[in-house]
Amino acid sequence: MMLPSKAAYQETWTDVFRANLGTLFQLALLLTADSHEAEANLAAVISTLDFSKETDEDALGVIQAALARMSIGSDWIISPAGAAKARSMLQPGLLPVLQLERLPRVCFVLRMLVGFDISACARMLGIDEYGVKVSLRLAVLQLKQCAE
Repeated sequence: MMLPSKAAYQETWTDVFRANLGTLFQLALLLTADSHEAEANLAAVISTLDFSKETDEDALGVIQAALARMSIGSDWIISPAGAAKARSMLQPGLLPVLQLERLPRVCFVLRMLVGFDISACARMLGIDEYGVKVSLRLAVLQLKQCAE
């Protein structure tokens, strides 16, 4: 039995990036609310991953988790110009999410759009599970108000 080559792993990673680059950029935009920071975070994640090795998990999930960690750990200050550009780059249906306050927005994106469970969100954010649940409720309430 032949083991896959390094080139095969790199091709798999490249295929995942090509198929999901827009989605990954949207994720970074939602988490940072700044187009420049989103782009920088995505580039940083791409440069830190080892594409010569097979991943034990789903490649997209690995990239999403790394991007989420990078974006959450980034600056909490949002520039008005960066936020305006982020709004212009998002899919229209996601605009209300971008209008949420930072913590509810990040909790909502991690839980509802990426699919992390409550405990994973709490670990990533460095808060307890109750804080994540409260932030999720707040996000849902704010999104309901946007829809009315």
